[in-house]
Amino acid sequence: MRVGGKPGWSLTRRLVCLLMLILLVIATLQIGFVYRALLKEADEVFDAQLKQAAQALVLTAPTQSTALVSPEAGKAEELDLLIRERGSSGELHSTVDGVFPEQVPLGFADLHTSLGEIRVFTARRADRDVSVGQRLAARRELAREIAFSALWPLLFLAVAGLLLLYLIVRSVLAPVTELERQIGRRDPGSLTPIVDPGLPLEMSPLLVATNGLLERLSKALEHQRRFLADAAHELRTPIAAIGLQNTLVARADSDQERQLALEAQGAGIRRASALVDQLMRLSRLETADAPLQVAELDLMSEILGLVDLHRPESEAKHISIDLTGTAGSVHADAGLLSAVIGNLMGNAVRHCPPGSKVVIEAAVRDASIVVTVDDNGPGIPEGDLPAMLRPFHRSAASGTPGSGLGLAIAQAACERAGWTLNLSRSPLGGLRASVQLGTGNA
Repeated sequence: MRVGGKPGWSLTRRLVCLLMLILLVIATLQIGFVYRALLKEADEVFDAQLKQAAQALVLTAPTQSTALVSPEAGKAEELDLLIRERGSSGELHSTVDGVFPEQVPLGFADLHTSLGEIRVFTARRADRDVSVGQRLAARRELAREIAFSALWPLLFLAVAGLLLLYLIVRSVLAPVTELERQIGRRDPGSLTPIVDPGLPLEMSPLLVATNGLLERLSKALEHQRRFLADAAHELRTPIAAIGLQNTLVARADSDQERQLALEAQGAGIRRASALVDQLMRLSRLETADAPLQVAELDLMSEILGLVDLHRPESEAKHISIDLTGTAGSVHADAGLLSAVIGNLMGNAVRHCPPGSKVVIEAAVRDASIVVTVDDNGPGIPEGDLPAMLRPFHRSAASGTPGSGLGLAIAQAACERAGWTLNLSRSPLGGLRASVQLGTGNA
């Protein structure tokens, strides 16, 4: 069945019907040409017979020519030769009376007689004429019989060819049929590669592409299952904490204890809300298929806006954020740019101890704009750097709580935009996160 629910033709049926149609057309044309050629050949044989008979009879003694082939009772039967002789004195002798006219032209001629159309050949010797004729209807009927008898082998070969063609097409497309059976028997949850049943070279790329799609789907589903499991695990702690804090609020003995419990509960709710928000942002980035809204952006102004957004948190921890660089405008999606640089900046401020320093640089390197975020925090061990771009992964060296989603969101946004995110040791002693954007104007 097709996607739209309308039944479609199988490849085997389509090929067989198309090739059979071509073969039938060729066979029909060939049979038609052979039939016409046989009819023409039969006419030539009959004409040669008339000519030979007339030339032989004109050499016989007078009046003997009609007696040689005279039909019984003076009647012409089917292909009996009709003979007329004109002697030197003008007398006429005929095997069938009243058939030949008085004057018959020499050579071949078609005459309308009481017996119907006849084909006549007249030969002359001295002053004596001999005409030999045959009924055209009988000649044509016999010619058709001869032609049909000669065409039967061709018809048999044509039918045998059609059957052989069908068997060949079925044999050639047998691997395609086996592939169809394999896919039909597969479990809906099976994403293992399809085994090649011996497909033709022209269809191998389709199988390779299908197996590639299955592999990508398998990885995507595995990532989704891992993501959901990690998300459930990460959400369990704040939700349990909110439930515990709710119990503490109910058991508070004084207004002061109740107020402290409510504040702790509010902080837990905010953390859970922030975690859910980050999960939704990561999910949208990983599954987005809408086209990017690329525009020319003032990179320094965009970064300054993000610095102002994180200023309350940085000032609360007495962390300075410095911005340097000469980069001008960049062609990018504003939302993805904010997701990348904002998460890198927030990650640095969140995990640096109070009194630390964060330096952001936007510069042009090798015709590409590179934004680096350096901090002098605790940093990340070299062995943990690749894993830090995966969701919910946190370094043991970091002493601050977190969801482990900031760098994962930045990485997902970079993949969506076609940028490159690299993590390394910062010259300041902490972590360096560098993003290579597209080309821009300095």
